[in-house]
Amino acid sequence: MIKGTRCFHATTHAVRSGVCAVIDDLAGEGLASPHLETVEIVLAEVINNIVEHAYGRDGEFLTDKSCMVRVSYDLSANALALTIVDHGRPFPGAELPPGCTLSPDMDRTELPEGGFGWRIIRELTVEQSYLRDPDENTLQLRFEFA
Repeated sequence: MIKGTRCFHATTHAVRSGVCAVIDDLAGEGLASPHLETVEIVLAEVINNIVEHAYGRDGEFLTDKSCMVRVSYDLSANALALTIVDHGRPFPGAELPPGCTLSPDMDRTELPEGGFGWRIIRELTVEQSYLRDPDENTLQLRFEFA
């Protein structure tokens, strides 16, 4: 099992470089395409949600804590476990959102503004869990590779 951790600021300017650093680490440890692309899509969606919803864009909801995200990974031959930790606001109801499901005959003018990211995350991972302790959010995601 190969383990690693990256920490970076949860701001709109730092998200891309933070996600790229994690992907570069995983590539260096031997995770290949298309698995890297799948992980990158999920990780970018999660971190962007943290920036926008947990901290507020560029820390606008922040009071006394640093806008940081910690991404840890455990990589094995056929699986990857990601653990993402932040100190922002908790998920509403302390539960992961289900993600939007659309009817094929839905009128385009009635499409919701957001909510599609969690459907993508759920479809690209085999397991998701969330824990809120008094000071932090911990999201665990598991990928399996054939």
